[in-house]
Amino acid sequence: MRTFLILLVSTMALRAAGPAGGTAPLVLPADAVAVESNLYRHTDAQGRTWIYRRTPFGIARMEASFVANPHPDECANTKAWDDGDAVRFERPGPFGIYRWRTKKSDLDAAERAVWARQQPVAADGKD
Repeated sequence: MRTFLILLVSTMALRAAGPAGGTAPLVLPADAVAVESNLYRHTDAQGRTWIYRRTPFGIARMEASFVANPHPDECANTKAWDDGDAVRFERPGPFGIYRWRTKKSDLDAAERAVWARQQPVAADGKD
């Protein structure tokens, strides 16, 4: 009990002192362009594009290339089957197999890539 009390008091003292040197909170650049509510896009002097989001905890920043494709290998294990006017997809996930069905006219870029990969290779005319 005494050890716990000493640990608790020392932790509270360290938190009250604050971080040594401290870091300035992230601020939204003045020339950031609003994309939607609480979401902004900004290109810095080096040409890198950043996405800024207002959260209850302050401003969060992510590089735009990461936002565009956060999981590039996500489609590697996805399988697709023709289902008439739609395509049926399956992908293993942490809580089991994810299954979904999308109309062929409504396929997004990732789904089109999976569907094209699953198509049989066209015969080259050699027998």
